[in-house]
Amino acid sequence: MKRFGACGVGALAVAVVAVQPVKAATVTDPNDPRSWQGATVGTFAALIYGADTLANRQAIVNAGLLDDGLWVDPAGFGLGTYVKGANGMGGTPNPNVLSWNGATVDGTFAGNANARDFYWVQDGGNTVSFGGGITGGRPSEGIVWDLRGQANQAVIFVQVDHGPLPGEVLENSVWLSNDPNATDAGWTQATLDKVYLEGWSPTLSHIADGFVAVYRLPGNQTFQYVSVTHGGPGAVLRDGDNEIDAVGGLTARGGGVLVPLPAAAWMGMSLLGGLGVVKKVRNRRA
Repeated sequence: MKRFGACGVGALAVAVVAVQPVKAATVTDPNDPRSWQGATVGTFAALIYGADTLANRQAIVNAGLLDDGLWVDPAGFGLGTYVKGANGMGGTPNPNVLSWNGATVDGTFAGNANARDFYWVQDGGNTVSFGGGITGGRPSEGIVWDLRGQANQAVIFVQVDHGPLPGEVLENSVWLSNDPNATDAGWTQATLDKVYLEGWSPTLSHIADGFVAVYRLPGNQTFQYVSVTHGGPGAVLRDGDNEIDAVGGLTARGGGVLVPLPAAAWMGMSLLGGLGVVKKVRNRRA
């Protein structure tokens, strides 16, 4: 385990039923004594359900929310491509510690947003009220990526520049749409579905990769674009900004959205297409 640190406060909705993209080691003990960068099962219970009680820790376990494993890309998984919306960027000079500087890959938001490399983009400002004391960025003005396929889930790879965790990981709301230029009403909110507690970097000394958070849409809805905003109804911490290294999309079953159709499927589609042409010709002759 490579996790040590502190904790924070907030509230959040969690999707309970899920098919996970990667099977690792789901936390099943509500009294699990382990700590991941200072976050325990009780920390998540307090942040998401409002108090660290046995019932709330059991709810975390029942939801299958926490996975003491490293994120591993499923087949067909690819990172999204940056579209618009960032208003800040920077880098992590040493992933072994929680820090940041103003470094960039090539001086562009896209350069920082399109790879898992400890260079990140940021959403700050554009703050509105969602009611109930909840504030955050507007989905129409968040950081938008093209997931390059129809996705039911969005995987958010954050960069952690300081504690506490999991607040600095779960400080986002995630929205999906088929129109990257949709108004606020045209974005559908996804809810937190899974947290991979060992992050994405296989280097054990790296802690700046934080945790990997997966968000899911209700039912089997799918959309191509994702907007990641600071704060809002999907966040446990609302401090006015976020730091996102990269994002990716998953199907409802947890596979990558870029999985090509098997050759047999293409042949079947071609055959059906051919039969359709034959049917049209026959109908015209009739």
